[in-house]
Amino acid sequence: MTKLDDIQKAINDKKPISFEYNKEGKIRGIRIGNPHALYIFTPIDNDSDSMRLDIVQTSGVTDTPEKPFPRWMGPIRFDDIDNVTILNDEPSFEPFEGYNPNSSPRYDRPIAKVR
Repeated sequence: MTKLDDIQKAINDKKPISFEYNKEGKIRGIRIGNPHALYIFTPIDNDSDSMRLDIVQTSGVTDTPEKPFPRWMGPIRFDDIDNVTILNDEPSFEPFEGYNPNSSPRYDRPIAKVR
């Protein structure tokens, strides 16, 4: 399966994932989280669309240790994520408090989202 397939499956099954966030300037390492939405995003400052992921980070490497887990991490660029693994042995997660897949215009072009 591809990275895209894994993230879609994890969202549909409400399963956590482990992944590496490889954005320049961010601490490298394994992060664990609950993916909530993968969608097409058009940045205000240019015309190109890209995929973005909204995820609730629950553990792992962080650039902001002063902020407790769980917490929103996103939107993050799909291309900045590597080595995705679905954590099938972990329990399914519940949607994070405040997550509403029907209220945000950024979810108007979803690829997958927790319902």
